[in-house]
Amino acid sequence: MRIEELPNGGKVELEVKCGGQIMSFPSIIQKTLDNSILISAIKVEEKTIGFSDPCHINFLYKEGGNVFFWENVTVKLVKYDEVIYHQVELDGEGKPYNRREAFRLYIGEDMPLYINTADGPKAITVLVKDISELGVAFITKEDLEVERTFQLKLRDANALLIMDGIIIRKDFLPNLNSYIYGCKFYKHNNRICKYIAKKQCEKLKLKNLPSAIIRNNY
Repeated sequence: MRIEELPNGGKVELEVKCGGQIMSFPSIIQKTLDNSILISAIKVEEKTIGFSDPCHINFLYKEGGNVFFWENVTVKLVKYDEVIYHQVELDGEGKPYNRREAFRLYIGEDMPLYINTADGPKAITVLVKDISELGVAFITKEDLEVERTFQLKLRDANALLIMDGIIIRKDFLPNLNSYIYGCKFYKHNNRICKYIAKKQCEKLKLKNLPSAIIRNNY
């Protein structure tokens, strides 16, 4: 795929690798220039973030079920027509990217999960292992059936993210005497992408990596 084929409004993702961490930040194409594109400025907690030199950044464009990527791109903050964007410099053509699953963010927290039963929703506490824009993995001692539907509620500051999904696989963990479940959500939720981006920045602050990802006052 060539840069001139990237449409305004297309969904993209910056896959950032630095300090032993891999992060994913979604955005939207706003304008195509000669050898670069402008995407919506990536913000966390209403502050625009920037990426410094130690970061290795891949640019991914999603079209239907296909993903194309440009490796090790340069990303910088610019002002264009009085609007702040992230400018991504692209070299050559984007290559097909065979990524089987969306980026998964490790959570490792206990959360309430509501399982649909014949008698109505049943609340259980599960250990949420990781989450992506497509689904979630959790651990519990409860023996649940594959194809069982559920509702997961995540608290994000003063807001509540509600996601409906279905269990698609399970495995027994003898060392924990528990089951690990792989699940998918019924539909895409942009708020989950923002939640993942926010959690990544929170983890970075705990890891004391301000030189890798910095906040800006734009």
